[in-house]
Amino acid sequence: MKLPSPNAQPLVSSALRGLRAKSAPSVRTALPAPSLEGTVPLETCLRQRRSVRDYTEQPLSLQQASQLLWAAMGATNPAGLRTAPSAGAVFPVRAYVMAANVEGLTAGFYSYDVDRHDLSLLARGDKRRRLEKAAADQQCVGQSALLVVLTGYYRRLLREFGEGSQRLAAMEAGHIGQNFSLQATALGLGSIGLGKFDPTSLKMLLPIPQDEEPLYLLLAGCV
Repeated sequence: MKLPSPNAQPLVSSALRGLRAKSAPSVRTALPAPSLEGTVPLETCLRQRRSVRDYTEQPLSLQQASQLLWAAMGATNPAGLRTAPSAGAVFPVRAYVMAANVEGLTAGFYSYDVDRHDLSLLARGDKRRRLEKAAADQQCVGQSALLVVLTGYYRRLLREFGEGSQRLAAMEAGHIGQNFSLQATALGLGSIGLGKFDPTSLKMLLPIPQDEEPLYLLLAGCV
C-alpha cells in the first residue's frame, strides 16, 4: 500500500459522505461500563486461549460486547492511554464494529469511540454473508455475533515515524487482537483474528474512510 502524505487532505468514500449527510448526528449507543476486576487468572486465559471458528446462534450481551471492546483498546486513564500500547501514544488504529447478533444493538456497522466508550451507527443491516465472501469464504465470519474491523490511519504516525508507520500500526493491531482474544477467553466466548481478506472488497461493502487501511478482523461469538 502506498502511504499517504502526512499533509494530505483526508479522503472519505462517497458512501460514507452520504451516510453522514443522511444520519448526522449519528445514532450513538453508550456502552455499559466495563468490569475492571476479573475472576479468571491471566495465566488461565493464556493457557486456554484458542482460535475458534464455530459459533452458536446465541447472542452476545451488550455487556460482553462492551467488555471485549474495552479490553481490546479501551481508555485506561484520563490522559488517554489505552489497554494496548502504541508507538509514541499516537494510536493510529481505529475500530469499527459489525454487530449482527448483540442484544440491545440494531444490526449494523458502527464506529467505536474509545474516549466516550460508545458506538455510532454508520450503516444498518447484517452484512456478514457479504463480508464472508470478502474474507475468502471463511464461514466463521458469517457465524460471528460481533466482528471488529481494525484499520490503520497513518497521517500523524507518518509525521512521527516516517516509513516505519505501517509496521508500527500492524504491531499495534496485533496487541489489540491479543487483548480481544484473552478477554473473550475470560468471558467463555470463542474468538479468532483473521488476516485473510480483500481490503478493497471490504471497503466497498462498508463505510470505511478511504484514507484508512483495513488491517485485521476480530471475531467473537458464543460457543
